[in-house]
Amino acid sequence: MKKKLFSIVLPIHNEFHNLKKLIHDWNYELKKKKNFNFEFVLVEDGSTDGTKDLIKILEKKYKIINLSSNIKRGYGRAVLDGIYNSNGYFVLCTDSDNQIKVGSLIKNLENLPKKNEFLIGNRSPRKDPINRIIYSKIFRIFHIMLFGKKISDPSCPFVIGLNSEFKKLPKNLLLKMKEGFWWGFVATCTKYNKNLYEVPIKHYKRTAGEAGYKIKNLLGIIYRNCLGLIKIKISN
Repeated sequence: MKKKLFSIVLPIHNEFHNLKKLIHDWNYELKKKKNFNFEFVLVEDGSTDGTKDLIKILEKKYKIINLSSNIKRGYGRAVLDGIYNSNGYFVLCTDSDNQIKVGSLIKNLENLPKKNEFLIGNRSPRKDPINRIIYSKIFRIFHIMLFGKKISDPSCPFVIGLNSEFKKLPKNLLLKMKEGFWWGFVATCTKYNKNLYEVPIKHYKRTAGEAGYKIKNLLGIIYRNCLGLIKIKISN
């Protein structure tokens, strides 16, 4: 039986040193899966390191939807632009920093979500800078206080769902969280009674590029994310 098209949405900003290997590895492994059809949706977001030109080269070799932008739209908007320009029956949203490998998708292909549900990854262990891990642990407590959903890793950028289910969630709520899109996604899913189930995925250290938020920016990020969650909570 022919499998339905799978869209792999990758928000990208200044990932010149990661992107070529990421696309090659994912394409190589997924091509081994019999009757597995897929496309890459590359949502380039105002890069200044040559990523735009690299994507043009990759387009000649791989099945890519190129959504490059000269203006930085922000992570959340990039993810949504990718979803809304996807052709797949299923959509996987993940990051382009090569910290999540193709194996995390492959091992879940026999357990894909159905209507009214999403599969969300649980990075165990998480290979991010310590300041980012501490921030997430503290913020998770606040998230549970507001929404009661005890997801282990609500900021994990590995989410699979039906294309149609992603598009049922209101954009205005999903965009309340500028720097914490997946926190807001889990909150919005909870508000709209979507089922979320977690699966363990292997997480790797970033080998190139910027990893994590700078400590000097954390207070502002925490304030904006707290405000965003509250706005989602009280919205009608």
